[in-house]
Amino acid sequence: STADFLGAPAPFAQGPYILASLLKCPVYLFFCLRQNERFHIHFEQFAERIELPRKTRAAALQALAQRYSKRLAHYCRQAPLQWFNFYDFWKT
Repeated sequence: STADFLGAPAPFAQGPYILASLLKCPVYLFFCLRQNERFHIHFEQFAERIELPRKTRAAALQALAQRYSKRLAHYCRQAPLQWFNFYDFWKT
């Protein structure tokens, strides 16, 4: 799915949401930031359960990607030099 990330469209995987839907398990987010010579670990519950109804699956996956993108952007803004991708994320 494509979601807005830091002001530009970016690709996000659908696999984690599809797998969580099939396994009927919760989804948690994990972020680790180094601040003031210490590491701060953040765990967040993203969803108690992922529902992907067949008729609205594409829209549901898009909404999940956008929600994740917002959380990722939140932490990227807190520590912008601690985020890196090994490929052309924004397809420039």
